[in-house]
Order: sequence, then structure tokens, then C-alpha cells
Amino acid sequence: MVEEMKALMERAGAVEVRKVLHFGSLNNVMMSVFGRSYEFGEGCENDGEAHELEELVSEGYELLGIFNWSDHFPLLGLLDLQGVRKRCKKLVAKVNVFVGKIIEEHRVKRVVGADHESGDFVDVLLDLEKENRLSDSDMIAVLWEMIFRGTDTVAILLEWILARMVLHPDIQAKAQSEIDTVVGTGNRSVSDSDLPTFPTSMP
Repeated sequence: MVEEMKALMERAGAVEVRKVLHFGSLNNVMMSVFGRSYEFGEGCENDGEAHELEELVSEGYELLGIFNWSDHFPLLGLLDLQGVRKRCKKLVAKVNVFVGKIIEEHRVKRVVGADHESGDFVDVLLDLEKENRLSDSDMIAVLWEMIFRGTDTVAILLEWILARMVLHPDIQAKAQSEIDTVVGTGNRSVSDSDLPTFPTSMP
């Protein structure tokens, strides 16, 4: 994400931080859940699966936040005047196909003897014992919930942190100083192994 922001600044002189964080968070969740990485944003329109995924997530968030008269007047739900129910059914069908295809790909890899120990959450669900094993519909629901709930929550939190640091240059300077002390001033990025050496609190 840092490199992408740098490239956007050099190319356009401005960065839409929320969009970069959204795509980065979505990609991170996809790595954990499905064990695959996607390219989002400008210049990646040819990646059909990534484009479809982004459309599904965006549609879900839009439906979640839309003002629906049926929520306040239940009788209107029968008429579906705003088409919310129709859009929800259409989204569910698309999600079932998208996620179901990835689950099936994991199953095929196991059958043909390919290395399936990628450590993603699909493998965890497929490895459940018979008495705890989920149906395909339940697996799709769990996996989609992780993707849907785990994307913008992280992105919004990171955006809020960045905004607060912009408003408080002293905190930003202290954070930069700590990073320079632990990581150095070279091109190396912060890694998980560096975390124990950072101060545990910041006044």
C-alpha cells in the first residue's frame, strides 16, 4: 500500500487514501480466507475475478447502508418499491457462485493430490471432522461474512489513525522516530518480528 500511495502521488499529485486502504484491506482478507491475492485499482481492470469481487463487496455495502422504507413500514416490504429485496437476492446468487467456485477449486486440488496446505480459512473449514463439518451453504455464509465484515472495518480504522496523525504532528514525529530507531532509515519495511522491540505504549 505504501508503494502504491507513493506511485499515485508521483503520478497524480494526490491520493484517495480511503480507496487504497479499502483495496489493501480487501486483498489482505482474501489472502487469509482464500489464500489468493488480487490486483485492484487503476490498470487492473482486466483482472475479471478481482473486478467481480470488488463489485460484490461494493454492492453489499451499498445495500447495507441504503435507506429502505420497508424497514420502517413492513407492509411496503411486500411491494419492494425500491427493489432492495430484488438486489439482495441477486447479490446472494452471485456470492454463492463466486465463493462456491473457490471452495470447489480447493476440493479439486485435494483430489488431484496438489499441495493444499496453504493455511487459508477454506482449508480449515474443509478439514473439519464429519460431525463438525459445515454444508456448502454454511461455508459460503461464513466465508463471505469474513470478507464483508473484515474489509471496511480495517480500512476505516486505518484511515482514522492516519487522519489523527495528520492532526497531531507531534505524535506523527514520535512514531516516525521510533520506526527509524527500530527499523533504520533505509528501505527496509517494518515486519512482524520488529513489533516486540517497539515501545508498548504511547502517551
